[in-house]
Amino acid sequence: MELGQLTNLTTLDLSVNLLTSVPKELGKLKNLKVLYLYANRLTGVPKELGQLKNLTTLDLSRNRLTSVAKELGKLKNLTTLDLHGNKLTSVPKELGQLTNLTILDLHENQLTSIPKEFWQLTNLTKLCLDRNQLTRVSKELGELKNLTTLFLSAYQPTSIPKELGKLKNLTTLCLDGNKLARIPKEMVQLKNLTTLFMSGYQLKSVPKELGQLKNLNTLDLSENRLMSLPKEFGQLKNLTTLYLDGNQLTSIPKELCRLSNLKILGLSENRLISIPKELGHLRNLRHLYLSENQMTSVPKELSNLKDLEMLTLFGNQLTSVPKELGQLEDLTIDLSGNHLTSVLKELEQELG
Repeated sequence: MELGQLTNLTTLDLSVNLLTSVPKELGKLKNLKVLYLYANRLTGVPKELGQLKNLTTLDLSRNRLTSVAKELGKLKNLTTLDLHGNKLTSVPKELGQLTNLTILDLHENQLTSIPKEFWQLTNLTKLCLDRNQLTRVSKELGELKNLTTLFLSAYQPTSIPKELGKLKNLTTLCLDGNKLARIPKEMVQLKNLTTLFMSGYQLKSVPKELGQLKNLNTLDLSENRLMSLPKEFGQLKNLTTLYLDGNQLTSIPKELCRLSNLKILGLSENRLISIPKELGHLRNLRHLYLSENQMTSVPKELSNLKDLEMLTLFGNQLTSVPKELGQLEDLTIDLSGNHLTSVLKELEQELG
């Protein structure tokens, strides 16, 4: 039986094969709702796929596509379209007719622009445009009012339109690895944000208004140039994960010691010379990363962190370690690359 005769199929998975082309006979599968073709060697898509009127999910990611048939714009019932990891330099404006789309993934291509028709996709909840060659982000981005997840990392623009602040439903925003020198002030309007990634910037400071994002539980500001943090960071009471690795901090702001819900705190690769004893107040902390700094001692108050599972202190200048750390059960600790001598033996005895 030929593939085109399987007219009752609703789901077809041809992913992770060596396909170099899609048989046009697939267009005869009128009942097909889900089609997976990811991780093949496809360079094009036949226009016949535009006949699959009942299709809701189409995954063409991780192929070698250089173009997409404009006929895909006829798939009015499509809710998920994944084209990431290809070689697309443009996408047809007809895809802007897919008004039922909720998920559109175009990341890791070679796009230099987005057709204006795409800003009509007002049912989108997730949009991934990261790792392309976009030179600007249109202010019409603000029309996608239902977006909850937006990825714009590793792209070229030096600014983000103020209309970003209109995306009131946004919960996840990824802006990693950009050329922005400042955080858009409109970001403070995104009161529902729970996850914010802004690593790999050139940031020397962050606005105090960031402390107004009270629903944040994950914040990544690693690989910037931060020398200090505003005291308003102490208001982020719902934070459970905070990455500040790879900055230029010389001290740990005491405001961080008020974030009682923190479970993961990354402060590696800074210029820290000491750890405030108040860090021992973070009783929910499980992972604490302090490697590659300039610290010479560790406060015994860290032994109050009864749930601590991982503590990295390698690459510092420690000459001693409080034996009280040995009281922490199930702790993995990395003390390599320091100046420890006999004091290490006392700790080993406590860890017994």
